[in-house]
Amino acid sequence: MKNTIRFAAVAALAVSAFAAQAAGLDFTGDHYPVQEQAQSQLTRAEVSNQVKQAVANHTMPLQGDQYVVPAAQKGSSLSREQVRQEAAAAEAAGLLNFGA
Repeated sequence: MKNTIRFAAVAALAVSAFAAQAAGLDFTGDHYPVQEQAQSQLTRAEVSNQVKQAVANHTMPLQGDQYVVPAAQKGSSLSREQVRQEAAAAEAAGLLNFGA
């Protein structure tokens, strides 16, 4: 008798656990929160051409296999000679660490 009660209790727990999870099994493709479908006005070919032009113009550079959105580039106030001197001073001080 005790085994029957234990078996019934375990079966009830198992069924209730499955029933609680059954609501989460949704194979229809619905998502929460609801995702609105956006329609583009461009064709796939137009988007592909825009990407190719951006890469060619270096406005969408590649890093490995991924596109990198460039940060806003500011002009430098230093001359080339000043940059060379700073680099030479950093190298002499051991602040440049290549390949390590």
